[in-house]
Amino acid sequence: MNPNDNSVDRQLAALPRSIEPPQDLWPAIQAAIRPERRPRWPLALAASGAIAITGSLFAWKLLNGGRHETPNLLGSPVTSVSFASPQQPAYLQAHAQLERLFRERMQLLKPDTRAKIEANLRIIRDADDNIRRALQDDPASPMLLELLESNQQQEINLYTAVVRNTEPAVSGS
Repeated sequence: MNPNDNSVDRQLAALPRSIEPPQDLWPAIQAAIRPERRPRWPLALAASGAIAITGSLFAWKLLNGGRHETPNLLGSPVTSVSFASPQQPAYLQAHAQLERLFRERMQLLKPDTRAKIEANLRIIRDADDNIRRALQDDPASPMLLELLESNQQQEINLYTAVVRNTEPAVSGS
């Protein structure tokens, strides 16, 4: 045996069997693993306030957006409501462009698929006509106004879905 081995064995035997850390290390380890969470309630409160304000403005616009007061023969104001489609030039141009692209892309679809989409479009347009007729009898109905807006959005969504889902066929040619 080497005398140095004996010296190493003696030194190892002299070492303590366990060593206690000088301080509690767990809080530092925990902080490094999981950063301190900040409360999120201020952000949630701000978001709920923004949603409430947006909802209120939307409801006000929906209920008062199409109303125009004009005096009658006695000079008192009469409220008239228009349920016509939006007539702003930018809206009409965007709608016409989307509908034109929709019609072009419809030609790329199989005839049975095209027939189903056309049937759905007829249902949407018939519903639109029915809602407008109902609004003539009850112009202040928030439910009917919401249905009208939802129905118009469904038409736009149908156009957009056809255009978006035929995109690979167009770009692949």
